[in-house]
Amino acid sequence: MGHKVAFVLSLLLLLFTGVVGVRNGLSEWGEGRTPVQHSVTIGVLLYGIFGLITAYGLFRRRPWSLATSIGWAIPITYVPGVAVMAYGEEGAVLASAIAASVASGLIALGVVWTTKVTTREARIASQT
Repeated sequence: MGHKVAFVLSLLLLLFTGVVGVRNGLSEWGEGRTPVQHSVTIGVLLYGIFGLITAYGLFRRRPWSLATSIGWAIPITYVPGVAVMAYGEEGAVLASAIAASVASGLIALGVVWTTKVTTREARIASQT
């Protein structure tokens, strides 16, 4: 039961971040003023693309979706903290940036774990 809830939540999160990431990454392209702001936009687009690819792979229980979930987890962890510093007021607090990235990273680890468990179970089932 727990795996099924994690599977559904992970799939929904990947789809949501995928759609929002692609849409925002494309619509905000070229709006950054600094290299760090540009890196945030690239990160948003990357987590969008990897989110959609991983959602498809997770839904189909494909072993390669573990690699793409890691590819999704990196920018989904990077973007929140860097965005706080890149777009925040001049007094943006480093602690806020770290907290944003740590929280996102923990959620991302849950998705990666779910992907690993789901694809491992599918691989084991197909071998028996």
